[in-house]
Amino acid sequence: MRFLFNKQVIFDADSGTLFLAETPEDAVQISNPTKRLLLLLTCHQGEVINREIIFKKVWDDFGMVSSNNNLNHCISKLRRILRNLGLEDEVITTVPKMGFMFHQQVMVELLPEPEKNTPIEIFNDISMSKNNGSPAVPPVAAKTPLSPGKIQILSIITLFCAILALCITLAVWYQHRPEDRREIYIGEAGNCDVMVSVPLPNNTNTESLKKGILSYAQSLNPQCRSDQYVLVIKSNTFRVYSNDLSRLYMMLCGSLRENKAEVCWSLNEPKPSPSH
Repeated sequence: MRFLFNKQVIFDADSGTLFLAETPEDAVQISNPTKRLLLLLTCHQGEVINREIIFKKVWDDFGMVSSNNNLNHCISKLRRILRNLGLEDEVITTVPKMGFMFHQQVMVELLPEPEKNTPIEIFNDISMSKNNGSPAVPPVAAKTPLSPGKIQILSIITLFCAILALCITLAVWYQHRPEDRREIYIGEAGNCDVMVSVPLPNNTNTESLKKGILSYAQSLNPQCRSDQYVLVIKSNTFRVYSNDLSRLYMMLCGSLRENKAEVCWSLNEPKPSPSH
């Protein structure tokens, strides 16, 4: 929004500058409160604006501290700048015990803008109007808040999605959860106890498999100390070439009592005896 005063001085309310129409490059920058004050007075040219309205529209509504000192300082600054730009007559008039007025004898023109400007809202709700009978500027429509019913529906949908996501997560975890292992005693081989870690491979005759494992372990004739034993486990790491086969590992395990841990190592198959 730009105004032309007496065909020579331009006030650009968007950029907060004052300059001669012939030399826009020599613009004088003014502060935001000073800009709002000049815009308020210009929009209500010829009307007395009391101090309370000025305080509210220039400082209070923007979270700033208003005072007579601040107002008098802005008025003095505007008068000095306008005088330096060639407006010799008093543009801003003081009305004792009332307020200030933009002199009605100053010619004010609203200049067209090359681009669409955002309307300045600080003066829309002032009860006074520059021209009697002119329609008030309609306020910008605010966004309609969501009704309680819509908020409740959105909350239910959000809760349902959260529960569904939790159920899917639990289902995936249940399908891929690690199998619970426990060790059972199946017999002796050499002087070692033979333990099998269950669950054993699926689709097998469990008792027959245990006998086969024990028989093979006995053929190895392992030798153990008192704190050692033979452990047989199923491998879940490597896949075999046939789905009907299972890979079992047989190892010797011993306890590290001082560290509360067990160490296992491979149980090698004995070398075949030389043929006669």
